[in-house]
Amino acid sequence: MRARDLSVVELFHEDASLFGLGEQRRGRAAILDFYTDVINRAGPLPRQAGPLLAGGSRIAAEIYIDLPSGVTIHAVDLFQVEGGLIRSLTYFIASD
Repeated sequence: MRARDLSVVELFHEDASLFGLGEQRRGRAAILDFYTDVINRAGPLPRQAGPLLAGGSRIAAEIYIDLPSGVTIHAVDLFQVEGGLIRSLTYFIASD
């Protein structure tokens, strides 16, 4: 994401799921649409807020997302990984 590189979607299974903000996207094509929109509209620059937490096939990442407007978003990403690819990603946005 930092490099605005849409190949990030290649990290997802073909039938992966992305959940967040009350929406669900299924499949790599839908996830590509999501990342294309976010990158083109918001130009996010994510950075890690702390160490990754991992257990079995699950990984949690606390991140800050800096936007060109000067706004910083605090988020948590929860990944389920299978066969070296992301099976699902659920993200949560913290409110002020």
